[in-house]
Amino acid sequence: MSQSSFEFGSAGASMEERSETSCGAGADKLGERLSLHNIAAFFVVADGAALVFAGVLLEAGIGKYRNTDPYLSDWQFWAISFAICGHFLFARILNVYSTKTIYLGAQVISRLLPSLLMTFMVMVLVAIATKTAGNYSPIWFFSWLLSSITLVLLGRAAALLKIRRAIEAGAYFYKALSIGIFCDPLHPKEIQRQTNNETRIAESVRLESINELALLADKIVRDEIDHVYIFALWVDIPTVLRNLSLLRHLSTRVFVLPGDRTAHLKVAGLSLMGDRPMICAIEEPIHGWWLWLKRMEDIVLAGAAVVTLSPLLALVALAIRLDSPGSIIFRQDRMGFNGKIFKLWKFRSMFLEATDLHAKVQTSRRDPRTTRVGRFIRRTSIDELPQLFNVLQGTMSIVGPRPHALSTRAEGRNLEELVDYYAVRHRVRPGMTGWAQIHGLRGELDSIEKLQNRVDYDIDYIDNWSLWLDIKIIFNTMLIVFHDPNAY
Repeated sequence: MSQSSFEFGSAGASMEERSETSCGAGADKLGERLSLHNIAAFFVVADGAALVFAGVLLEAGIGKYRNTDPYLSDWQFWAISFAICGHFLFARILNVYSTKTIYLGAQVISRLLPSLLMTFMVMVLVAIATKTAGNYSPIWFFSWLLSSITLVLLGRAAALLKIRRAIEAGAYFYKALSIGIFCDPLHPKEIQRQTNNETRIAESVRLESINELALLADKIVRDEIDHVYIFALWVDIPTVLRNLSLLRHLSTRVFVLPGDRTAHLKVAGLSLMGDRPMICAIEEPIHGWWLWLKRMEDIVLAGAAVVTLSPLLALVALAIRLDSPGSIIFRQDRMGFNGKIFKLWKFRSMFLEATDLHAKVQTSRRDPRTTRVGRFIRRTSIDELPQLFNVLQGTMSIVGPRPHALSTRAEGRNLEELVDYYAVRHRVRPGMTGWAQIHGLRGELDSIEKLQNRVDYDIDYIDNWSLWLDIKIIFNTMLIVFHDPNAY
């Protein structure tokens, strides 16, 4: 496959026109996107299920042979429970379910098998030390050991074979963009080979101006690019690194590699792609298992809230309908993750004819545009509850920076103009509540100082995110939701 690049700097053609004429050139054939986190989660469940299934099936077979009760005894139940807990403890120590290696066959022997063997070894040692070995059936125990390991290994081998075939058919874990700055981009086949086929290049691009990096932001968002590989000569790399702020609002991993074939240096602190030093210049603020766990947190909490609060949601909807004519739900464009526009849902709190879809005028205290029901649901933040469906949809999170309406202004100027790092807020999903909100930073944005404080708290949240911080914010939000002087 020949590699082609396209010149965004040519005169007389727009970037879109040049992209259309070159789109797909030098790129891999893309198939299905696979999720390493879903694969790892599947293996966690499958391995635990194999331990249970093997124990139950063996006892049923032995019981039938002996004409005894085929159900598990108490000691068998506790033995299986101990084995599951022990295996996952050793698996955590050995990184058995690390997303970096979960799809590699070598880790099955080097990590998974030792974890299972150590689990059963500890069980034997505990039984000997506590002098309870006589309570165990040796036939059942050692048959369970062998059958469990066999089931787990066979299941893993079958799943990995299916994954490997999917990758050969064009499936991938990461979609990437290969960019060459003042030189040809790195060949898609080389990136694919050096990343063990986990990465597929959606497009190869050659730039003749460093400022054109900013023009690629929309493409990165639209095409859901996970990784960006920037190729440049050693002499140009300092310039590239200084200008990566053009992509700072994106939650995309950006790698910078030298294009000089003679510059094969092992530099401390850098990783290697083949024989090339590689700098990970930008990394997602939340990644790996933590990103998966945060999404699970959102789904569980939002789902539980929708079920629990459904009577309240129905009553509020009825009250809005009876109070004033118009739709129950108000939908407004907001800027979300990676700068992508989405529809935010709220209960309508204003008269239909006064509804401001573009938020050109911010809501203020005793705003005459709000209805009687609207004033109540805004003061109690009940108007925000439909955003639970935004969370389930995946456009929002329970906790994150609050998204502002597209036309929101402070002191007559766009928010991006007032705080030069404002766009960094878009590196995570926007939230129903956030670190800034529990510190009293709600209400009208009528000054640069208020905006600056909100953005600073949002950036602090992104830089120091943890599940514990999310729980803290949720708890504090619940304490202030019914009595917040800044809610109106």
